[in-house]
Amino acid sequence: ELGLGACLADDMGLGKTLQILALLLTRTNEGPALVVAPTSVCTNWARETKRFAPSLIPLEYVGNDRAVALRDIENDRTGKVVIVSYALLQQDATRLCAIRWGTAVLDEAQLIKNAETLRARAAFRLVAGQRIAATGTPVENHFGDLWSIFHFLNPGLLGASADFMRRFVRPAERGGDAAPEAELRQVVQPYVLRRLKKEVLPELPPVTEVTHDVHLSPDDALRYALLRRRIHDKLFTSHGKKNSKIEVLAEITRLRRFCCHPRLVFPDADSESAKIQAFLELVEELRENQHRALVFSQYVDFLSLVREQLDERRVTYEYLDGSTPQA
Repeated sequence: ELGLGACLADDMGLGKTLQILALLLTRTNEGPALVVAPTSVCTNWARETKRFAPSLIPLEYVGNDRAVALRDIENDRTGKVVIVSYALLQQDATRLCAIRWGTAVLDEAQLIKNAETLRARAAFRLVAGQRIAATGTPVENHFGDLWSIFHFLNPGLLGASADFMRRFVRPAERGGDAAPEAELRQVVQPYVLRRLKKEVLPELPPVTEVTHDVHLSPDDALRYALLRRRIHDKLFTSHGKKNSKIEVLAEITRLRRFCCHPRLVFPDADSESAKIQAFLELVEELRENQHRALVFSQYVDFLSLVREQLDERRVTYEYLDGSTPQA
């Protein structure tokens, strides 16, 4: 009623989208809603709106004629919900910020944790009667992440950025006295709704995690040992230890990539890999039991090697990486 912004910070999977749709239904008469979300979930927002709130009218703000979605939007009271990606919010900020929205929602709001980015600045300029930020991780690195989200929700509540850093972030980084954290929690608590899975889903069994150990073949283990020795000699020279953290991290990454597949470090290595072999054995077991699986890798070039093996065995799959177009 006061028009104050709120942060919905429930754990992932507890229905933040559904809760926000319920709110938008109650605010239809306040004007059109704007939902800003990562490109990968914009279509999901439109689909969930049609499914759970069919009286709302989702409009995806995409394509060359996207400005059509904004035609006469400001005076709309029919429940239109404009869904836009963070990239297009930044690109079309002037157009989107010229409209007074009944409700503005930032999904995955941790994407504006850095207040200096163009994305965050565009979000700050939005004009709305009610602002909602949805994020399962309101603080990812340090309390400074929270300042940017609350600058969108309730500008001025946490003071100026420099003062916030001095009062809360730096004392927390130094450790010791917990007073800054307690004080910050007291300030933001009225504007945050946070539920954890363990609090609201006691009837469900815990997630089963199975660690599947994979051991390198004798030849790969020897090659790994030689690579590790070569890296050690590079970082610990006769002149002393190198202090470049970036270089150390780069070499650790090489070791990790070797463990995925030797070819990621040595292009002339054999095509066999202990990890891919273990993966293929799991794939066969999953297929026999008609299961579906979601497979992640930090390295896209490793996934290309995995796909080669799946193609060779005529295993069908869907593939997605950062280069996949939204359509």
